Amino acid sequence: MAAVSLAGGLSIAPGAAYAADTTTRLSAAQMVAALKPVATASTAAAAAGWRADVTITGTSMSGSASYRVDPSRGIAYDQFRLAGSQEAGYAVAGKGLYRTLPDRASRAAVKMMGRPTVKYVFTPDGSLTLAKYLKDDAPTPAVVLSDDVDHAGTKTVHDDGSADYVQVVDGQTTTLQVGPAGTLSGARAQADSFAIALTYTYAPQTITPPAANSVIGAPQLTRGLWYLQMPAAVKQVSYAGAAEARLAARGSTVKVASLRKAVRRVGSMFNTKAQLKMIKVKDVRGGVRVYATNPWTHKTVSYAVTASGKKVVVRS
Repeated sequence: MAAVSLAGGLSIAPGAAYAADTTTRLSAAQMVAALKPVATASTAAAAAGWRADVTITGTSMSGSASYRVDPSRGIAYDQFRLAGSQEAGYAVAGKGLYRTLPDRASRAAVKMMGRPTVKYVFTPDGSLTLAKYLKDDAPTPAVVLSDDVDHAGTKTVHDDGSADYVQVVDGQTTTLQVGPAGTLSGARAQADSFAIALTYTYAPQTITPPAANSVIGAPQLTRGLWYLQMPAAVKQVSYAGAAEARLAARGSTVKVASLRKAVRRVGSMFNTKAQLKMIKVKDVRGGVRVYATNPWTHKTVSYAVTASGKKVVVRS
């Protein structure tokens, strides 16, 4: 997210030419001083709500991003389309974060769980504030106008009262565009291999968090992801337990009691890692049965692990 924030010294391309322009050179200190009242005015204008839209074009990546913020309700929304992928999410102060399902496995998990309408995963965070979210993840006007702007440059005032503040640093050109009202209206960044354009709209935003049937809690999704890989997990525990039992025997006859202990230990380690009681081990003649049952599909996967002289036999 920070990659498109236009903070931290991104360079910006000059705006369109205007008639009767007046250009003044500014030192680094003068640039900082000139942008402070713009930040104050922009922050005041954003108090009722604001939106930022970003477009990115470059040789290695192209895409767009959009941010909408409703300070009165403590809600923000962001959306990204980068390199063929798409992500969106909501931040709700005092509640937590909603993010789109991050990958194909997550989408397969909710489908397996019988919840195909789920699009978002929710992570609760009662300490979340809108200010913290905006500081970490959104290009607020105040941040764009204050972060790494202490460089000499020019101020060009246009006949409609708008102005462009331009800096060239390390081959990158940065233009901060200020509208006639004295608020930040946009920014542009341009270098040899990329260009970024950012525009601001100051107005109340209507943001509605996702409906309950489209949301899954992060712990439940994690549980579903473990069960999605249940067949592989049962197989892995069975073969890993068998390998431990053979190693413990050191070329001698594999004892059934030793085999059972080894497999149970591997199964317990897996369950501890997954924070689930998914893998179960049951004694059978000559060894154990390793199995698990998916609570959503009710399918069971099992392997028999038995001692046979100096060998251990694993079969499904």
